[in-house]
Amino acid sequence: MRNHRHFHKHSTLSDDAKVTPTPSSWFARLFPIVVAKRDLEPEQMREVVSQLVQGSADEIESAVFLTAMRMKGETAIELAAAASVLREHMLCLDAGNVPVLDTCGTGGDGSGSFNISTAVAFVVAGAGVKVVKHGNRAVSSRSGSADVLTELGVPINATPVQAQSMLDHVGFAFCFAPRFHPAVANIAKVRRRLGIRTLFNLIGPLANPARAPYQLLGVGVPESLDPLAGALALLGIRQAYLVSGTDGFDEVSLAAPTRVRWVRNGVVESLEWTVDDFGLEPVAIAELRAEGPKESAEIIRHILNGKQGGPRRIVIANAAAGFLAAEKVTNLRDGVALAEQSIDSGAAKRVLESLIARNGEDAP
Repeated sequence: MRNHRHFHKHSTLSDDAKVTPTPSSWFARLFPIVVAKRDLEPEQMREVVSQLVQGSADEIESAVFLTAMRMKGETAIELAAAASVLREHMLCLDAGNVPVLDTCGTGGDGSGSFNISTAVAFVVAGAGVKVVKHGNRAVSSRSGSADVLTELGVPINATPVQAQSMLDHVGFAFCFAPRFHPAVANIAKVRRRLGIRTLFNLIGPLANPARAPYQLLGVGVPESLDPLAGALALLGIRQAYLVSGTDGFDEVSLAAPTRVRWVRNGVVESLEWTVDDFGLEPVAIAELRAEGPKESAEIIRHILNGKQGGPRRIVIANAAAGFLAAEKVTNLRDGVALAEQSIDSGAAKRVLESLIARNGEDAP
């Protein structure tokens, strides 16, 4: 009997050994490179991201690889190559010859602020700059742009045709990442389980479905400023401003200087903006916190209704940067004046109201 039990235990171990999976080919070749903190060639990066978005990659390998990439630090060349794969798989929005602006950022700064870039999109669109806002639900923050838009009553799951209609009639279209990047759903579970910033937080803003030629990109991790700016330059964006507060804020800050990378026609220039450049009073980050989408939406409604205070000023500052990126103004102070006009005239609020009105009309 004892022999039988011994044999059974041995048999089980043998069976386990037989079914132990061997590493995937791409993982076995490329993971050692990343762990050694060496950079991947563009084609190697393309291979990795193709595996991840096609759903053919093992979840554990995917999680380990994304974590290793973050620990190594992604380069501009790697990000550009990865973003090019996303662009090949995405559904596209045809903005025609109208240049559009995206205000999608990386998120993940941990500040717990309300959705500033979403509020900025309304203000910019209210002044006549066409906006194609790319975004998602929260992955590593309290409230993603899709979360707060849903709370505001804006349809987020529009098809490309419906988004096109919104852009044509309202001057604002929201492109929900899972809708326009269906392939990324294959890695969504891994990203949720990791719960940290990964490569996909960085390349999402580099894959606007309308291929927006203008971008204001808030960066939560200062170390990502140069790689992201370099990637946008490689991808051929017309003009972008990437911003990261020296206080760790992933937007233009009015509490501390803001690190800026200006990308134009393949050239990257380093700048720094201070509160004096905007002519606005400082705003402490503590004034900008929101517990979640509901509170964030409430703050945005107050701003669009003309309420004074820190949240309004931070939106105005970031909208000024958006106007600068979209070549609507030539300096930040003119951008501030234009943002104030968009809010105070009610134009920014009308953009939101028009989007809400289309909820029943355009919702799938």
